[in-house]
Amino acid sequence: MYLPKRISFTKILFSALALLIFSSTTISAKSEIMKKFDKIYKDIDVDLLRGPIEEFTVKDFTYKKDLATFHFAEGKIYLVRYVDERPTTAIFVGTGNVSIEVPSHAERMTLQSVTKDSVVNEPFEYCFIRMADDFDLALKEKFTPEIKDLKWRVYQQTKEEMGEFFFKPTIFERVDNYYQITKCLFERNANGYFWIDFNRYTYAYDPTCPQQVVIGYEFEPGELEITEAVFLNAGLTDEISSSELSNITYPTTPVSHKIELEMGGASGDKLEWAQTDFRIAIDADSLRFVSTFLHFNLKLDSIYFDGKPVDYHRRKDFKFIGIILPKYYYKNDTLTFTYWYHGTKFDYIMPYVENRLATEHTLKFNVPKGYNYLMPDMGDVGYAGKGLDTFSVAPQLKYSEFYYQGYATNFDTLSKVSKMGIPIDFLKTSSINKNTNCFVPDELYESSMINAFDFMSSSVGAPIGTFKINVFPEGFTSMPGLVEMPQIICYNPGYSEPMGGFNILSGHAMARQWFGHQLKPYSDKEEWFEKAAAEFLSLLFIESESSTAYYNNLMLHKDSLYKIDQLNRIRPLYAGDRAGKKINTNKGVWFFHMLRMLMFDKETFSDQTFSKFFHRLCLRTNGKIYTNKDIIELAEKQYGADLSWFFDQWLFNYTVPKFEVVYDIYKEGDKYFVNAEIETSKVAKSFSMPMLFNIAKADGTPGLFRETVNGSHTSLKFGPFDSEPSSFTFNEFYSVLCDSNVKKK
Repeated sequence: MYLPKRISFTKILFSALALLIFSSTTISAKSEIMKKFDKIYKDIDVDLLRGPIEEFTVKDFTYKKDLATFHFAEGKIYLVRYVDERPTTAIFVGTGNVSIEVPSHAERMTLQSVTKDSVVNEPFEYCFIRMADDFDLALKEKFTPEIKDLKWRVYQQTKEEMGEFFFKPTIFERVDNYYQITKCLFERNANGYFWIDFNRYTYAYDPTCPQQVVIGYEFEPGELEITEAVFLNAGLTDEISSSELSNITYPTTPVSHKIELEMGGASGDKLEWAQTDFRIAIDADSLRFVSTFLHFNLKLDSIYFDGKPVDYHRRKDFKFIGIILPKYYYKNDTLTFTYWYHGTKFDYIMPYVENRLATEHTLKFNVPKGYNYLMPDMGDVGYAGKGLDTFSVAPQLKYSEFYYQGYATNFDTLSKVSKMGIPIDFLKTSSINKNTNCFVPDELYESSMINAFDFMSSSVGAPIGTFKINVFPEGFTSMPGLVEMPQIICYNPGYSEPMGGFNILSGHAMARQWFGHQLKPYSDKEEWFEKAAAEFLSLLFIESESSTAYYNNLMLHKDSLYKIDQLNRIRPLYAGDRAGKKINTNKGVWFFHMLRMLMFDKETFSDQTFSKFFHRLCLRTNGKIYTNKDIIELAEKQYGADLSWFFDQWLFNYTVPKFEVVYDIYKEGDKYFVNAEIETSKVAKSFSMPMLFNIAKADGTPGLFRETVNGSHTSLKFGPFDSEPSSFTFNEFYSVLCDSNVKKK
């Protein structure tokens, strides 16, 4: 069987650059364990041609690693790169097969959206393995090696197949794979690290990650990064419900952030230095290697633990920082690390762990005198000497991320009051005036903001924990009580007016007060909700001003989705980072619109059921940890029936249906009927979805019907009607995201 070569000049060039750029690590004072770690880290990257290797002639060798079964039918296996007299790399040349069945509907759909297949059943003639488990011992139980040098032909094939390319640390990786395998080599056992590259796939088993099993895929030949198609917990033997996929056990949980920092630079946005005490709790049974993260533009100077410098590993320009503790710590232990760092052009200023739960934040700012900084719960500003002012921030609310407006020129305050009696202060800066290009007039700017706030507060209640709103005319990142909406912003009224005009911008900025930094998702599988809920609330505001603009925005989101689909990059909504921000927003908006249409009372034209749901959803997700399961249960409770069929299709699946509709209006006796034949494609045979139809009377009065479209073919008959209907509308109010072609017979 011929397998295409996975090699390109771009990859070779990038690989060489990666070795040059990322060859250095930041390591503190070297203890004995750090010296050992450093040696292993280097040994697993030595050239494949260095030193003798073990060569095995194998036949019918099967190795199982959690979900994956590897069958090496016939060929040669070469074991290389030894650490403590055991190999850490294997190369296979011959014939074999990998089979992986994914015990999750949602993850099968994500895999299918990437690879066009919901299982992995892949023959191979070459594979490359990195390991810190007992693969070598299992091999030696059945076969006897010969001690040889690696053949030049095998070495060249490894280079041509780029077997190592996706394992080497690059800026595209979430973590440092070398770090992951190195820490597992300290206590090598059968449950250790295993990574394999075969054809365009990678499969990883890492017992130290929150989700241990990952299936990756080279989406386009020549890409510089692997698309991570599947994330699952280890040890799954039965089908797991899609709504249970958020049940992830993280090794650590954040407890609190306490930071003192000094700002500087010409614009007051440079971090001269910062000292952060970061407390975390251990949830793993035992832990010696702690994974943390810090924005890559922040340069780490040192980390202290228990008042002493602690060993750590960080490659240049990586967010990832691996801390190496002097001994093991255990479940329920609480550790405090002190980070010293500085830098520029960062967004999030504090270290964090994989589990991004909200924590207590305590901040002390030292800032250039005369510079203004805005954020929730600021204390009084005092003089600290040496040209610096100082103030403290101790929010009563917990945050997973805490942002602040780094610098503002002197401003005046224009006070307004909402219909609810909540003060809305517009901060007016002297640097923004009517003569500035793209200036949004005060009347439009202020009225749009107030109208958005009044609509949203009437729809979903007052913002959680907010008793005053400050509107700041710069920036886009809004914290509770602070709406950052530029007053100097270039937008084309001719283009934007049909979409809602400036209300598009003010609505989205204001909506973050309800669906913003007070949301507490448990994992990245709820990231879609963070992106979509605020956007949909802003569209509801736009609809209150113009229903046409609401539907124009829906169509814009749909067009964007179809462009992504044409690139074969559409993913299930729940996939979080793997889906991408555009899908999370565009499809998420449609998700809420379709749920709204399901709950819509066609007899009274009332949205009351959905409005109650959306209001309760806001209360449920702000300040309390939630998962997709919580959202599903709340929707089902409000809807009054099971909605698993809806969530399976629109949250956990990626396909969008296409309908071919042929209808006929005909007379039987003295009555009229409408017959509709609907062919459905691009979805599973189990597809089922209630849809709205409008069959207008002779005088044009609408007549709404809700009927369920099932499977690949649905026949519907409407009537009897006393007079001949004047029109037939399929998918009224765009009740379902779809592509449709409607013809009259």
